[in-house]
Amino acid sequence: SPCIFALTPRQVELIRNSRELQPGVKSVQVVLRICYTDTSSPQEDQYPPNIAVKVNHSYCSVPGYYPSNKPGVEPKRPCRPINLTHLMYLSAATNRITVTWGNYGKSYSVGLYLVRQMTSAELLQRLKTIGIKHPELCKALVKEKLRLDPDSEIATTGLVKMRLSVPCRAETCAHLQCFDAVFYLQMNEKKPTWMCPVCDKPAPYDQLIIDGLLSKILTECEDADEIEYLVDGSWCPIRAEKERSCSPQCSSEVNGLLATPNGTGENGKAPADVVDLTLDSSSSEEDEEEDEEEDDDDEGPQPKRRCSYEKGLVSAC
Repeated sequence: SPCIFALTPRQVELIRNSRELQPGVKSVQVVLRICYTDTSSPQEDQYPPNIAVKVNHSYCSVPGYYPSNKPGVEPKRPCRPINLTHLMYLSAATNRITVTWGNYGKSYSVGLYLVRQMTSAELLQRLKTIGIKHPELCKALVKEKLRLDPDSEIATTGLVKMRLSVPCRAETCAHLQCFDAVFYLQMNEKKPTWMCPVCDKPAPYDQLIIDGLLSKILTECEDADEIEYLVDGSWCPIRAEKERSCSPQCSSEVNGLLATPNGTGENGKAPADVVDLTLDSSSSEEDEEEDEEEDDDDEGPQPKRRCSYEKGLVSAC
């Protein structure tokens, strides 16, 4: 299936003037995306069998298969956008793209997009600029959650931990627990999955918010790794496992929020929700190792979700 087109002078200018993410790789790119021809719902990117992509006079490399070391498990291929920029004529000359594949009865659609690839640092800065949820809105969320689910409590572990730097979660998450935005964006830059590490549900970039209340708590509460949210939206630090109740000095106002005596749901006191202020430092090392093995170890079909890696690609026009 051939496609012939020419870049406009404006598009050529955008590509040429964009910065390099690495030698030879521009941040503004022309990418090729392929999916099943199915208009009933949004489609994930899906390569046809035996695909080959030729741009002008050169073949473009396509992501290969991840080998599997498990008997009976077929190798997998990450179906990501294919960057064609380095093979294109950055001029008024026409470009010819030819896609060939094995015909097994499926119909495929091809799209060409001009995009700007963003780094995790750029996405973090954008999130800090437009994605912060006001502390009072977060406080209202705490009160509503504990009103609907007064017995809720978030489990914590005794692993070596490091404090959250930018507490974050998806708007669609039902839990109060946050994960670290810096670590989350870095991991998805390396291997995009966009799944919440707390509830394991989709948490794409455009649904992420920074918890303004927890950000303030982290600033004010430097000597504790856990806090308790109370039903009135206030909170109290937990400084040691043996001190499950708040000391008298906890009943003070911090940033306009009253930290009242502990309520654990026992002896008639108000129930509380324990929130971990830390992130497992060991998880970063484990994830680094699992990144190399995860694709080999996964068995069975994964839940279908919209292609996640596109969240790092935005329109360059």
